[in-house]
Amino acid sequence: MNVLAALVLGLLIGWLIEWLIDWFYWRARMRPLVEENSRLVKENAYLKENAQQEENTTLIREHKKLDEENSTLKERLAELEAEISRIKIGHLLNKDGTHNFQAIKGIGPAFAKRLNDSGIKTFEQLAQQTPQDMERILGTLYKRFFSKKNTILTQAKEVAKHIVASQGKQKA
Repeated sequence: MNVLAALVLGLLIGWLIEWLIDWFYWRARMRPLVEENSRLVKENAYLKENAQQEENTTLIREHKKLDEENSTLKERLAELEAEISRIKIGHLLNKDGTHNFQAIKGIGPAFAKRLNDSGIKTFEQLAQQTPQDMERILGTLYKRFFSKKNTILTQAKEVAKHIVASQGKQKA
């Protein structure tokens, strides 16, 4: 038994000596490295947080700049739409302000004169006419030139809608 006890006691003492050497020698050498590593980990976390905050600030500034540019472009778009609307209406009106029926495909000077002579002065009035009214006003020419009876009336309704819409935009 003494041999066994001596062996166990020798192992325990050897382990204790190894632990003491490890503690005082190796751990003493590693301690500054561990502390440096810990400090670097904290510094890295701090830098990442600051970088994220800087990136957020930059993104906010860019977002504000883009919002300003967007509002400027929207204003310019509204101006251009108003100008386009004025140009589109310009060809629908004569120089004296009366409606130009010749803007409708199929109506020439003779048809426009007949429409004006019959008291139809605006696209709205023309759009309210029935095919029978148009036949009465234009006579046999209506059937001869317009196989689709509602072509003129359909175009007149579209033009009238366009005029009303663009006049509403100009007032707004």
